[in-house]
Amino acid sequence: MIVIDTSVFTDFFINFDDKRHKKAKMFIDSISTRDFIIYEPFIFDIELAGILRRKFSEATVSEIVEKLKSRIVVLDEVSLHRVAFNVAMNTHCRAVDAYFVAAARLSDSILITNDRIMVDNARNSDIETYYLIAEYDNVMRRIGEI
Repeated sequence: MIVIDTSVFTDFFINFDDKRHKKAKMFIDSISTRDFIIYEPFIFDIELAGILRRKFSEATVSEIVEKLKSRIVVLDEVSLHRVAFNVAMNTHCRAVDAYFVAAARLSDSILITNDRIMVDNARNSDIETYYLIAEYDNVMRRIGEI
């Protein structure tokens, strides 16, 4: 089971940096061929839509988000709130990061991100976390074990 941070999907859809885009694309393409259960916090679609809307039309963003939501399990705010609150209290992180870490904890998932600060916060919360940009080979090895 996997939680994929919005940063990975952002790098998949928008090429801000060739290295980030290439690794995100290879990772997403690879997991798309397998039956992974992907969990996301309820705020995932809002965060992704806000970012993608800067580059794409409303119709395109709606299509992307709906397609992704059909392939993931969305964890609701009620389920995540207490865990996210504790993560925030312990790590002093942003609320959105706390929800992604909480989603990984509640779903007993590994967390994949392209956000260095989230890596630190998740690891400080004892979540198995991978920084896709720097740990691509480790990510691919680990998902091969799932």
